[in-house]
Amino acid sequence: MAVPASQSPAAPPDYFSGRPSPRATRPPPTVHQRIGTPGSPRTPLLGRSISSQFPGTPGSFRGSEPEDVVVYELDARQISAGFAGESRARCIVRFTPETGRRVGDYRQYDVRYDRRNAKSSKRKGLGEDYELYRTLDLRNQDLGLVTDQLERAVRTIHADSLQLDSKALKAVLVVPSLLPTPLLDVALKVLFFHHTQPPSVAIMTTPVLATVGAGLRDALVVEVGWEESVVTAVGEYKAVYQRRSVRAAKMVVHETAKALELEAHRQEGDGVEVMRSASDVPFEHAEDILDRMGWCRPRNGAGTAPETMNTTKQIPLPFSSSKPIPISLATLSSPAEIILFHTPAPRTDHDDEDLPLPNLAHAVLLALPPDFRASCLSRLVLTGRLGNLPGLKSRLLSELHQLVEQNPDWDRVASYGSATSKRERVLRERSVNTASAAVLQPNLPDSTPSIVSPTKKPNPQDEFIPSSQRPHDDILDPITMKAERNHNLGRNNPRKPDNAKKAEIRGVETLGAWAGASMVARVGVKAVHTVEREEFLKFGNVGNVGGGVGRVY
Repeated sequence: MAVPASQSPAAPPDYFSGRPSPRATRPPPTVHQRIGTPGSPRTPLLGRSISSQFPGTPGSFRGSEPEDVVVYELDARQISAGFAGESRARCIVRFTPETGRRVGDYRQYDVRYDRRNAKSSKRKGLGEDYELYRTLDLRNQDLGLVTDQLERAVRTIHADSLQLDSKALKAVLVVPSLLPTPLLDVALKVLFFHHTQPPSVAIMTTPVLATVGAGLRDALVVEVGWEESVVTAVGEYKAVYQRRSVRAAKMVVHETAKALELEAHRQEGDGVEVMRSASDVPFEHAEDILDRMGWCRPRNGAGTAPETMNTTKQIPLPFSSSKPIPISLATLSSPAEIILFHTPAPRTDHDDEDLPLPNLAHAVLLALPPDFRASCLSRLVLTGRLGNLPGLKSRLLSELHQLVEQNPDWDRVASYGSATSKRERVLRERSVNTASAAVLQPNLPDSTPSIVSPTKKPNPQDEFIPSSQRPHDDILDPITMKAERNHNLGRNNPRKPDNAKKAEIRGVETLGAWAGASMVARVGVKAVHTVEREEFLKFGNVGNVGGGVGRVY
C-alpha cells in the first residue's frame, strides 16, 4: 500500500521516552539539616528565657518563669511606670498644662501661641497647673478632674510604653508617706477600673523603698519632695519616726523666679523692657534654670574659690524682646541656701512645720533611742525632687555635724528657761556617784557629802553613800558602774576594739524608690498593705465612679 504524499514517515521511537521517569531525588542535605535544624527560619516555641531548660544555668533553680508585675510611682508632678526586675522605669509622664488639653486642640503648635498667657498666673498660684494634686490642702481640690487626668496618663502609659494586653497583672503602687486617703482612693480606682483589671495592688511608701534601693535595713531618709520635705527614720524596713517641713522644691523654684526678676531689675541700659518682662517669670523657665544651673554652696563658703563664686553665666529670659542677663554662680546658689538652710531665727522660734533640713534631721535623731540613733547617723539617704542637687548632700552632712557637736549629750530640750539653775544643781548631785568622783571623804556626816579632789589618791577605807541616804534612786552601785565603764571601753565585748569610735555622720547613695520597688516586687516580697480588687469593689469608695466634672479629653 502506498503511503500518501501528504503524510511524513513516522519518527523512530525515543529510547528515554519509552522508559518510566526516574523517581525525584532530593538535593543533598545542608549543614543545618544534618544537625537537625529546619531549613527555613521558624519561631521557636519557647518562653522568654531558655535558661531554665538546661541544668546548671543560673536560672534553672526556678520551677517556672516569675510573673510580670507592673510598678507605678505616683507623685504630685509625675507618674512613673515599668515592669518589676528592671533597673529604671520605662516611662515618666509629667503633668503639665499641655497634657490636659482636649482632643483636637493644636494651639500649642501655632507660632503665635504664647504659653505664658495660656493660663493666668494671677488667677492661680505659680506652678499649680503643673501639679496633679496638692497634698497640703484638699479643700478646693477637684477630685473628679484629678481622676480624669490620672486616668489619661495611665492609659497613655499602657498603650504607648508598656503595651499591655487584657491579661490581668499584679501591680505595685509607690506613694509618698501619709498620702491623703481621698487621693489614694482615686489612684486605686483608676488602676482597678482599667481594662487590665489587676487582681491586687500592693501599696508601698517611698522612704522604705529608698532604703531598699540603698541596700540598707536601717537609714535616716531625707526626702526633699515637691510640697514638703520629710525626714524618716527607717529601722528593719519600718518607719519608726517621721517629721516634715514645708521647705521643699516648690519654694526653691519660687525663690529662683524671684532671683531672676531681681537680677533683671539691676541691669543697666534698656532696663525698662527687661523690668516689664521679668515681672512675670514663667514657672517652667524658673524650674528649667534650677534643674540646669542650680546648686548649693558649701557651709561658710569653705572650699570654694572667690573667682568661682563671681563667675557669671548668660541666661536668656523667655521673651523675644529681652536680652540674656549675666547671673553669677553665687546668685544661682542663693535659692537653695535661703529655703533649705537659712535660719535667721533661733530654733525655739521656728514653727514645727517650718524647720530647715539640718534642724529637721537633728530633731528626728533626738527622738530616737541611742542604739538606733547611732545606726542612722552613718546611713543618711538623700532622695526626692532635689535629691540630686549638686552640693546639697555635702552641705547637709556638714550642717548636721555642726549641730551634733553643739549638742553632744543629745538633750531634747533646747532651752530650760528659769529652770536652768535647777538642772545644773541636779547634774552636780548626780555626779556624786559617778565612776570618776564616787569616792567620798571619810568622817563626814551623811547629810553633807562632798567629793574628793580628782588629784587626791582615793583611800581604800572610804565608803560610798548608803542606798537609803542617796539623793536619787537612779544612782548605781560600784559593781554596776564598773560594768558600765568597761562596756563603754569595749572590754566586755571581745569583738569590739578598745579604741571604739563614735558613729560617723556619712551619706549613702540610693537608686531611688522606683528601683527599690522593682527589686522587692521581683523577688516576691509581700507588702504590708495589699488591696484586693474584689475587696475594693465591695468596701471601697466607688459610689462616685463616672461622676463629677466632665472629662478633659
